[in-house]
Amino acid sequence: MNMDLRQLEYFIAVAELGGFTRASEKLHVVQSTVSAGVRSLERELGAPLIVRTTRRSQLTAAGVELLARGRELLAAERAAVAAVRAATGAVGGLLRVGILAAELPFDLPELLGRFRYEHPAVDLRLLTSPTGSEGLLRDLLEDRLDATFTSTASGHPELRELQLPGAPVDLVVAASHRLASRASVSLAEIADEPFVDFATGFGQRSDSDEAFRSAGFTRRVSTETTTAGMAVSFVRAGLGVALLPRPAVPAEEGVVRVAVDPELPAWRISFVHHAKRWRSPALDALADLLGGVAV
Repeated sequence: MNMDLRQLEYFIAVAELGGFTRASEKLHVVQSTVSAGVRSLERELGAPLIVRTTRRSQLTAAGVELLARGRELLAAERAAVAAVRAATGAVGGLLRVGILAAELPFDLPELLGRFRYEHPAVDLRLLTSPTGSEGLLRDLLEDRLDATFTSTASGHPELRELQLPGAPVDLVVAASHRLASRASVSLAEIADEPFVDFATGFGQRSDSDEAFRSAGFTRRVSTETTTAGMAVSFVRAGLGVALLPRPAVPAEEGVVRVAVDPELPAWRISFVHHAKRWRSPALDALADLLGGVAV
């Protein structure tokens, strides 16, 4: 039996995303191609892999087994291709990098643009997660990413972090808010305010929750979002106040940054990769580039 790795990639995408439509969108192929590829794989293996329903596709017991081992097969295939290219002096192959949904304290688009210019043979894919840093770290551990930027310390023994520049965290209020004219505020003064914040799983949300918990206060998050830009818009509209990293808040009319006293822990940014997996030349090249801005 000769397993087609492209069919395996289709199956893994369907399994991870929960459906054929999402898998086809991610892989940029028509849905019928993904469906045909998975059916062909099932025929070749002699076992059903996915139970197709109108709402969501679910894995069979055989599908669960193939998912874990299939990820390993695709990782080995990528490593083999990259190793051959490295032996010829070329840096290429697929590099999947998780990115955060907020402006960073350094010019990430410029750095990644420079990387693409210097290594045009690399298939660089930039991916986000609806559950923020926690989701990105989970995707890294489950081999859906080769590396990721994160604002949450992983604490995982198999992950290695490159510490990048962080940023102060300010209170952001609407220009008409009662605290807009203040130079600084304490957590006690804002504990009863309705908050706009990132969804659970985002690093800044965890840091803000911990700051209030440590100070002995309970706050109310009335509006959740997954982007800093939307958080600022909600604050401007008067839906609440927010604690946001300074680079995430542009100098716009309608909102004001106010310092928090005592100062909150800085927003921390790391570049994380798996320590026990083979590192491709492309990942090494990106890590070297980021080393120029590391703290």
